[in-house]
Amino acid sequence: MKHTIPEQSAVVPELETRGMHLATGQLKTFFPILQKGVMVPATVGCTLKSLLCDQLAIPTDYVTDRITTIFVNNRPVDDLEGTIIQDGSRVTLSAAMPGLVGATMRRGGYYAALRQGISHIVERGAATSQRGTIRLKLFNLLLAEIGPLILAHGLILEQDELIELLELSPVRAARPAAGSGRVLLTVICNE
Repeated sequence: MKHTIPEQSAVVPELETRGMHLATGQLKTFFPILQKGVMVPATVGCTLKSLLCDQLAIPTDYVTDRITTIFVNNRPVDDLEGTIIQDGSRVTLSAAMPGLVGATMRRGGYYAALRQGISHIVERGAATSQRGTIRLKLFNLLLAEIGPLILAHGLILEQDELIELLELSPVRAARPAAGSGRVLLTVICNE
């Protein structure tokens, strides 16, 4: 998948912004933080499909075919168009997971009926767009495949998270002054 830089339509202007360039081989430095979950600026009040395809620039066919397991606020999702993303929503994305649990959690899968009581409930009503944030987690193959798109979109980190990340990074970047507050970090992966 070719990684392009998505437009930053939901940049949070009150945050200090920092940029970083990485070689694609150095991407694994960010895997732990992407698995733990990162805060991402977003226009909320939109559908899950709009968030993934329009804002995060993930191709529609990739979302349909490759991202087979999606959770919003810890509930499995089947309907991308009916799920409205709110400020602070927790979105977890995964490619196919093995075993019966993986088959049960798979979006639109044969065993999806087994999780009926825990599935995300589709919200009806008009979406109202506003600036906000989501907490995004990526797992398995998606880390390498769409991690660069998420990093290019930008991560909102606390100062101490940024300092810790820079200490682990193979890229030497100026260390921010210790303190409180948040930073919008944009990372571009060079091939």
